[in-house]
Amino acid sequence: MSQKVLEKVDASIERGVSISESFQINKIIFLIAVALVLKAILNYAPPLIPLKVGDKAPAFSLKLREGAIFDFSPSHASHSIMGGGKPTVIFFYANWCPCSNHSAPLLKQAFEEFNSSGVSFIGIGIQDKEEELNGFIERHKLHFNTGFDIKQEIARSFGVATTPTTIFINIEGRIDSIFVGKIKNYEDIAERIKKIV
Repeated sequence: MSQKVLEKVDASIERGVSISESFQINKIIFLIAVALVLKAILNYAPPLIPLKVGDKAPAFSLKLREGAIFDFSPSHASHSIMGGGKPTVIFFYANWCPCSNHSAPLLKQAFEEFNSSGVSFIGIGIQDKEEELNGFIERHKLHFNTGFDIKQEIARSFGVATTPTTIFINIEGRIDSIFVGKIKNYEDIAERIKKIV
């Protein structure tokens, strides 16, 4: 080979990326692609199927803030902590949500009025860290059973996508009504509770 040809080959190699550098770049791109695919697989959640009025409420167990377990089963009358076999109000809330904060005092008022009528109340915190959800309960001085659904498994089983969502379940364990969004006045929930008592 002539000297000029060798110089041209050397010059072209200097301008381009070496084979080992090209391999390293491709390896990084491949690893990033694999990481993105794994993240998508691990974070996959089936689409929400909202429950409708008249549907049977799904059973669930929730660890309460105090450590006890709240077992709700619409088809059984006896449970470890007042769930199932009686009219039930489930309040899904989040600390960051202004509408949850506006609705909480009205739920507290409803609990104080209807608890002696045999209505079971349960607050389920979602879409927040446990500390924030605890702060919400303490700030609003809610005295009904509360727990946290950090992975939102219970919320998904009820088809809850937004906070607040308040679900009213009759004594037969069926969804009597669903109130999505800010509760603007006490009558909005009092009438629904009277219907399930």
